[in-house]
Amino acid sequence: MRILFTGTRRGDLVEIGKIAKPQGIKGELKIIPFDAAAFDSSGADELFVLTDDDTPARGYAVLALRMQGGALMVRLAGIDDRDRAEELRGLIVARAAGELPELEPDEIYWHQLAGLPARTADGRHAGRVADFLMTAAHPVLVIVDDRNREHLIPAHAEFVAVRYGADGEPAWLLLTPPPGLLEEDSAL
Repeated sequence: MRILFTGTRRGDLVEIGKIAKPQGIKGELKIIPFDAAAFDSSGADELFVLTDDDTPARGYAVLALRMQGGALMVRLAGIDDRDRAEELRGLIVARAAGELPELEPDEIYWHQLAGLPARTADGRHAGRVADFLMTAAHPVLVIVDDRNREHLIPAHAEFVAVRYGADGEPAWLLLTPPPGLLEEDSAL
């Protein structure tokens, strides 16, 4: 299973990256995507900028988009100079959930896993998916049990399988972790 990190879901929008800084003087933005594979530039007609407060997301038509290293260089309609681009520094960028690139059979977006219940092979409730960590070795799911204890489970097909519900939506996770990871003394 390959997890594409998308950030959280906010209504119909899914976080996909963060605006790092203005690029040049004509309003181009440098965006650091959470996962470049989750940002297929071929279908990016509109991006939304999210703020930390309750202000509604603002949509911008994408005028130009190119990859440069691990970053995206983006021109948005209405952002025509460096000052306007600077106002967006540090803000989160989102896409409509329905416009995310289609996944391969062994892939899933992080926002689809967040909050899902997790069970062991013997049917025991292990908790819910609370977070996702990228480590040098491999991604790790943080499962929080009913006692609010965290368990770190490698996000690898050997240990985690997604079980789907109606309409292909993930319904729960089947955990088969190495011995000891879900025992009483394994919680952080």
